[in-house]
Amino acid sequence: MTDAEKLALRYSELMALNPERIDRAFYDQLRRHYSEEEIVELGAFIGFNIGYHTFFGTLKFYPMFAPDGRLVSQEESARIYGGAPGSLSAPKALGNG
Repeated sequence: MTDAEKLALRYSELMALNPERIDRAFYDQLRRHYSEEEIVELGAFIGFNIGYHTFFGTLKFYPMFAPDGRLVSQEESARIYGGAPGSLSAPKALGNG
């Protein structure tokens, strides 16, 4: 991964888990790799996806794709991801669930 990609991933992790840690200094880091427009687009995309996954979690809706990218049924997804869907938890298939 490039430094810009690593920083974007860090941005998504902070938005999901510790948004209070995103401060002026962090945005300054983002500006080294991204334009203002790109930062806004990236932040909106991350925020939308966090909300989307949170909403689907309330419906007990499992991810439609397995970790290997295959489209799977809700039943198969439940076997892969465990008893309760969680957007930010790693699937059992990867050894972290």
